[in-house]
Amino acid sequence: MDASPREASFAGLVIHQGAPVSRRNEELLVRALGRGNRGIQMQRCQQAVFVQAGVRVAHRGAPFVASSRLDDRPWMSERAGGDNEYIRDQFEARGDAGIADLLGAFAFAHWDEPRRTLTLARDCLGQRALFFHVGQGFVAFASHLATLLALPDVPRELDERLLANFLALNHREREATFYRGICRVPSRTVVRITDKGVVQRHYWNPDFEAKSPCSTEADYIARARELFDRATARTLRETPRVAIRLSGGLDSSAIAATAARLGGCEVACYTGVPPADLDVQPRPGWYLDERGKVEALARLYPTLNINFIEPHGAHRRQSDPTRFFADVPVASRNVSNLGWFAQIDDALAAHGHRVGFNGSLGNMTLSWDGRFSLAVQMQKGRLLSLLADARAIARNTKNSVPRVLAAEGVMPLLPPFLQRAIGRMRGFAEEDVSPFSLLRRDVVDDLDLRGQWREDGFDPLYRSRGTSARLRAHQIFDQSQFSRDIVAMRSATDGLEWRSAYNDRELIEFSLAVPETLFRRKGIPRWFARQIFADRLPPEILHETRRGAQAPNWFESLDARKPIIVAEVERLASSRLASRLIDLERLKRLVTEWPSDAREAQARELEYRLALDRAVHLGQFIRWVEGGNG
Repeated sequence: MDASPREASFAGLVIHQGAPVSRRNEELLVRALGRGNRGIQMQRCQQAVFVQAGVRVAHRGAPFVASSRLDDRPWMSERAGGDNEYIRDQFEARGDAGIADLLGAFAFAHWDEPRRTLTLARDCLGQRALFFHVGQGFVAFASHLATLLALPDVPRELDERLLANFLALNHREREATFYRGICRVPSRTVVRITDKGVVQRHYWNPDFEAKSPCSTEADYIARARELFDRATARTLRETPRVAIRLSGGLDSSAIAATAARLGGCEVACYTGVPPADLDVQPRPGWYLDERGKVEALARLYPTLNINFIEPHGAHRRQSDPTRFFADVPVASRNVSNLGWFAQIDDALAAHGHRVGFNGSLGNMTLSWDGRFSLAVQMQKGRLLSLLADARAIARNTKNSVPRVLAAEGVMPLLPPFLQRAIGRMRGFAEEDVSPFSLLRRDVVDDLDLRGQWREDGFDPLYRSRGTSARLRAHQIFDQSQFSRDIVAMRSATDGLEWRSAYNDRELIEFSLAVPETLFRRKGIPRWFARQIFADRLPPEILHETRRGAQAPNWFESLDARKPIIVAEVERLASSRLASRLIDLERLKRLVTEWPSDAREAQARELEYRLALDRAVHLGQFIRWVEGGNG
């Protein structure tokens, strides 16, 4: 079995000009990687030094380090060098084509001394992290951002534009990190660095013109079941104890059911449920408590070991985020979810689990909601089925048929400038992030962020545009690179690796080729997934059309942190960067108007759960980087 991300951390230094790598630089690199790691090994040549923690490195040929878990060939773990050795062989023999054929999680670095070329690469979903800094005559890289930041010649200056976009929820940046001069290797990307510069490109792209994989509806359902069973079995490889972060939704429930059907391992499920005294009403179309659905699943599969976790108050990662920043030196997008899931993950860790499963990417693959189905029928002139489906959607959503046709049949087909014009005519504040963000308006103007948002394709109103396959492919492979970094780095620091059957690239490629009209039928979203999983899920899950609320006790958590937030608001004024980005006057006003209970807070959820909590958290992160945490 290959090592976990924690045990396979790596870093390196390449000198492009001047003297060879000095002993001092070797020592600095080992010291930076060595914190929390054991068994540091080193590979040296004249201009490069690579260090790796935990795994045995084959000292042959070019320096090479990697962190990996490949899913496509079970026999690879029996090779002397395991998955890492296989990756080296594939890359050295076939270059980018060899990387493209790898299925699973990996990041690696390779130094070609004769060609003076450093190659860095990352898997298609960014399940392993990799960062680099190009300095004056040298390149430093590491699989964890904290390792790179520990090197004395690597800058720690924050990037104002990146932080502003973070507050605005524009997460479309692929290469730049929060730190000026430090880049990530994005998912499905190979980066080559020489003394002439940096060149990067995708080594693999989905084929949007691929031939339809099936001819009938029944064939699509059968093929989806086959691929899902195979993907689940792959992710379970050499994992005798399985922990699943389970909800009452289709995605994680299908993984738990399939793992139970496959057998061969112990399956423990961990489900967050709201506190018994939670006094809030769910929003229309949502539900708060997963317990009933999970219990129905357990009745079908008695071998599942069900654990209900009732998160209370604030987790230490929320009340003292400096611990979080020390492990993962970036800010978190959703602080309420951070605390909710951290309390669930604590239970996994307490029970000794090293691998956790979740339903990540399910809603972008097999359980896609089919929101473009009317637009596809409109585009292809299928007027009778278009009208029938529009009527069904209107009944289910309590909207009029003309409104449904306009919103879902016509609008997605319009170019962005027409969508913006129609939005202005209807009175929407174009490109206004203030409902969910405390980003200062003058910063938006000074940095010309609206121009960047149009160029990036970021829409603060989150309107559906383009085609289903391309939108989902962007979400699956490219969106929110910093969130992928957080998951990968936390796996390395916590020793708990997260997996999902929906991350399987063969399954993803298949789902992108499924006709959009299969995903929604008769106005029922996720129709395709309901057919796929009808052979393994109970009716309570299969026929639920509402969505489960994450962190339903978010105000309880926020209210428990009120004294910390009040104190932090005063401190933020002393930070030039925090006060430049965050609307402190509005923040103070929100603190003054603090809701009296959860019901009152629910009516202002965007302001408090999103805008206030994220702004305070980002301010704490800025002060942590600046060293002002007193």
